[in-house]
Amino acid sequence: MKKSGKRLDRPSFWKWAIPLVLGLAVLMIPNGAARSVADRNTLVVVVSAMAFVRLVLVVLLAMTLARRFRDIRWPAWIGPTILLVAMLGTPFLVVGYATATDDYDILFKWGPVVRRASDFVSLVLVIVAGSMPGKAARAQNIEVAQAFD
Repeated sequence: MKKSGKRLDRPSFWKWAIPLVLGLAVLMIPNGAARSVADRNTLVVVVSAMAFVRLVLVVLLAMTLARRFRDIRWPAWIGPTILLVAMLGTPFLVVGYATATDDYDILFKWGPVVRRASDFVSLVLVIVAGSMPGKAARAQNIEVAQAFD
């Protein structure tokens, strides 16, 4: 039987999710090192590159969640939507609020809090998606249950 490319079983999901989450965690480490750069142009390049890599990792994680949600027979749009709103939408809200009120100190106050909260929501979403039995696991359980009837 051919395996569908639109679904991810549990082991395949964890093979994708663990490196992506670790990549996102590693990107949080050099934030202090990026601030210590004296040259503004270098700082802009470093921060832009880190933001682009983070965006790519978030999109890949959203695709992985969509395929996993499809396998566990939940609506495939829920997982990526929650992930993208948490990881990308909330930082834009903080930046928008700082721009609207012309108070940019709020970025340093609320930025890390919002980032930790969105990372927590994403981690819970990944754990829930990875712990649910998929289509093949449910079919196996049904066959085993019917064999003993």
